[in-house]
Amino acid sequence: MELIDLTLSKYCWYRRLRGGTWSLVEIPLFDCSQVLWVHNLPECECYILQTEKY
Repeated sequence: MELIDLTLSKYCWYRRLRGGTWSLVEIPLFDCSQVLWVHNLPECECYILQTEKY
């Protein structure tokens, strides 16, 4: 289910369909940073850019 969440989470309709709390986070990597929507906040250090509740 996590792979489907990561793939479809960029679409607002999918986040609404799934419900709950979604957070747009920036995860620092070695050479750059990755920005993606997550359903539950990850346990790692990340910067929250935006939060949506459905």
